[in-house]
Amino acid sequence: MAKGEKHTQNVYRYGSRLLITAIISQPIYSVVFQSLSLNILYTLVLGLVMLRLVRHYSQLWQQLIITGLSAAVAESLGVEYGAYGIGVIFLMSLTDKLKPRVWLLCWCIFNFILLTLFIGNIFQHWAILAGFIVFQFNGKQGPRARWFYLFYPAHLIILGIINYLIHSRYSNPL
Repeated sequence: MAKGEKHTQNVYRYGSRLLITAIISQPIYSVVFQSLSLNILYTLVLGLVMLRLVRHYSQLWQQLIITGLSAAVAESLGVEYGAYGIGVIFLMSLTDKLKPRVWLLCWCIFNFILLTLFIGNIFQHWAILAGFIVFQFNGKQGPRARWFYLFYPAHLIILGIINYLIHSRYSNPL
């Protein structure tokens, strides 16, 4: 999201595509995961808005206030990954502003504190390793990934079918 926001030619079209895909995908997401939370695309839309607001302020304390308010909105709306997702998007936006070692230290501290104290999902701790992969990125814009807007709802449907087949097989033994 951080690089997509930076490289997009039209942030409104980018945000609109994300929002439309989020709306289309939400019923599928809710059924497949039996969840009332909003899917990850809503987190990305909120992250996009946050990054655009942060862009208008040069002081780190101002950016942190905007990020904190966005995190609070994410939590109150019940978007997937909530405040953690917003924090990750903000940290990713700082990769070209901070020295790599400073950024990596911030990444590890952020992930360790939030994952240990608030999320508690042991599998999510692997996210700390993502920080070591980030600096392999060459900084250049990659190919457009418009296929993603079809892929996301399609993969949710596939996951739903797999879930249905697994549960129907074990709930109706021969």
